Parts: sequence; structure tokens; C-alpha cells
Amino acid sequence: MKKLEDIARELEAEILDIGRPVKTVEQATKETGVAKKQVIKSLVIISESEPLLVIVDGESRVSMSKLEKKFGKCRFAKPKEVKELTGYEVGGVPPVGVPLRTIVDPKVLENEYVIGGGGAIDRLIRIRPEKIIEYQRAEVIDVSE
Repeated sequence: MKKLEDIARELEAEILDIGRPVKTVEQATKETGVAKKQVIKSLVIISESEPLLVIVDGESRVSMSKLEKKFGKCRFAKPKEVKELTGYEVGGVPPVGVPLRTIVDPKVLENEYVIGGGGAIDRLIRIRPEKIIEYQRAEVIDVSE
């Protein structure tokens, strides 16, 4: 698997070393000074057909019913599954470099750049949303509540 630092460089993204755990949208906004909608959540969802990486902005929640219309029965991955599928702990999952089918909610694209998990719970990544779509070959689907 390609290192996140190398991917970030390639995508002109920036890894932010915060130096303390940043696991919530609130913590990320406090540490970086960005608005909640500029923070993204990279969530691992287990669907009937395959595991998914679903990316929504910090003000939104994933709508399981919207996901289930397209992918069948869905549930959030357990922390152990997240680690097995992505190589990262919950709270540190980055929006790029994860070998899963990726779904990005259109609201994420309303931002010039977004802040997401940086591969560890004390790191974040600052990246343009288009770069996530390009790198992950992500599908843009409305999946937020």
C-alpha cells in the first residue's frame, strides 16, 4: 500500500500534525479553525455487496436508507473491521489511499478544500475534494441526511 505522505504530496494535499488526538468534527474545527462543513468524515460501511468508504461533510450524517437503496443492507463497520479493511484505526481513516469503493456526498464538493483523517488519530489531511474523487475514482452520490 502506498504511504499516505506520498499520496498527499502527489495530490498537493497537506498532512497536519496536531500532536493530540483529533477524533471528532468538533476537535478538528477547534484545531484547524475551519467550519464544520469543511471537515469530512471517512466512514467504513459494510454493505451486502462490498465494503464502502463513504465521505460526508462534518454537518451531515450518512443516510443508511439512501445507501441501502443502492447497495442493499448496510451497517457501520466495527473498529476491528475498519482496521482490517483500511489499515487505519477509527478516527484516523484518510479520504485517500483506502482500497475500498468510495462514495462522496455532493456537499463535500461545495468546499474549496476539506480536512479529513490523516492516517493517525493525531493527524489530519487538508485536501481539495476533487483530488479525493480523482484519486479514489469515487462516485458522487447523495448519501447524507
